Amino acid sequence: MVSAKAAASPLHDPELRSIMEVWGRQQAALAADTSGFFIHLDLTMAQFRALTMIRRWGKMTGRELAGRLGVTPGTLIPLIDRLEEGGYLRRVPDLKDRRITWLELTSKGEQLFWRLFRAGARKVMAAIAKLRPADRRTLRRILNLIAENIETQPKLADDDRPT
Repeated sequence: MVSAKAAASPLHDPELRSIMEVWGRQQAALAADTSGFFIHLDLTMAQFRALTMIRRWGKMTGRELAGRLGVTPGTLIPLIDRLEEGGYLRRVPDLKDRRITWLELTSKGEQLFWRLFRAGARKVMAAIAKLRPADRRTLRRILNLIAENIETQPKLADDDRPT
């Protein structure tokens, strides 16, 4: 028997599940085209996630990055070392406070994201171009709403993270 709390969960809503299935289909179709991009990179998923956070939120300290990734600052040191050695990010001392070191993307780090974007963008844009202009506007509006809703949700709880 399903509890009242579980029944109210979005995971049990058939309409939401069907939307997520379609979303997954779209993601799988795109992943099939972009997977080759990742095969040739010498980056781990953890390194890519760190770069993604810095790109999304801008320069930050190691402590801030650790908080966003949900790890301890000490675990980031070897990861940051490898990213710096690979030329994807740099450590920049704060000119006003010597205790602070900023992490920021290099041009090679920025190029990585542009290459990834281009890898799938052409196909996605061609698919969106086939939509009627009114449907494109609706899609833009809905995607913005989804992004806003995701950005305002609390971080994943520890029991929601993969083990």
